[in-house]
Amino acid sequence: MFRTIADSIIKKEYGGEKIYLPRHVEYMMPQNFPDLEIMEKVKINGIRLNKNYVQVTHAYGDRQNQSCAPLYQVLASMGINMISMTLSTIDNGKTFVSGTIASKYFKRVSRQSGGWNYHTNVCTISIYPHHYRLQPLGFLLYLLGSRRVSFQCLISSNALLTFIVDQIDCDAIINILSKNFDLPPSHVPFEQEENIEQTQFLKRKYPETRATYVEKKIKTYGITLVSDLHLCSYLFSFNQLAEYGQKIQSLKNKENKFFYISAVVTSSEQIHLFLLTEKSLDIPARQTCTAELLSFHGPHFGDRHSIISRALNCLSKKSIPVLQTGCTGASIGIVLPEGKGKEAKKILKNVFEIP
Repeated sequence: MFRTIADSIIKKEYGGEKIYLPRHVEYMMPQNFPDLEIMEKVKINGIRLNKNYVQVTHAYGDRQNQSCAPLYQVLASMGINMISMTLSTIDNGKTFVSGTIASKYFKRVSRQSGGWNYHTNVCTISIYPHHYRLQPLGFLLYLLGSRRVSFQCLISSNALLTFIVDQIDCDAIINILSKNFDLPPSHVPFEQEENIEQTQFLKRKYPETRATYVEKKIKTYGITLVSDLHLCSYLFSFNQLAEYGQKIQSLKNKENKFFYISAVVTSSEQIHLFLLTEKSLDIPARQTCTAELLSFHGPHFGDRHSIISRALNCLSKKSIPVLQTGCTGASIGIVLPEGKGKEAKKILKNVFEIP
């Protein structure tokens, strides 16, 4: 049984902020799509699940940009970590930021007057690894679209494809993924849970092993710059998602790979999809441009607050434009206009330690 965003109830609570509480509707399998049982299964190593989160979203234009702090800055000042985040600045001058935070922070965050929207009771589901191949990406999009699996955001890292869904649906979605992807016979979806007593003990005895520590210069395993890439922007209805997934998967035999993807589903079930590839795709896009990608990861990046905020802040101070940003797992990806990568990497060295 699944719900779609169009079937959500919008309640105004906590100072008038929008809080989305979807209601239950019956799941129906759309027609006119190839039978998944006769399609070639895509091999992956595993599925990862994280429960008990809230999706916080903020969209604003250039005029508002001067009067309110970005979502990531506010959360960093509150010491709140986002386990995933996506940011876009290339949609008609609007900036869109959406981050996933633990449910325990909801009351604190909902008191903020930043014009934020909240989608409560969500979880993150990740498949891995993608190896930058178009085949698993296209198959996942096809699967989500053909099975009408509603999601809020889709984000990639150097290994994960992560999407955010309503928690009530997670077991059914895990079942669909397990049946249709080629997984190891002994695989059981990994669910990351926090043992509160153990966490408190570790914080007292080994503070450097938990998300509470903040480094003056953040350690990384290196920063990678990839140039001469193609960033494409697509806008289509949720009903077309399976079709786009098929198109992307059909390019699997061509010598091409993707380096970054983010997708956002609006309340009207429109999908904004941004795809960064090595070569241009034979799929008509709304917008295209050449771009560069800075990617890096480091110890406990997925568990510690302020890391993405410090990266974006130092680039903003030097007037380096950012087209897209995504973080999930322990990785961060920043998409920049062509020719800005080397300068941005040099600036990031002031904040991040590169071995």
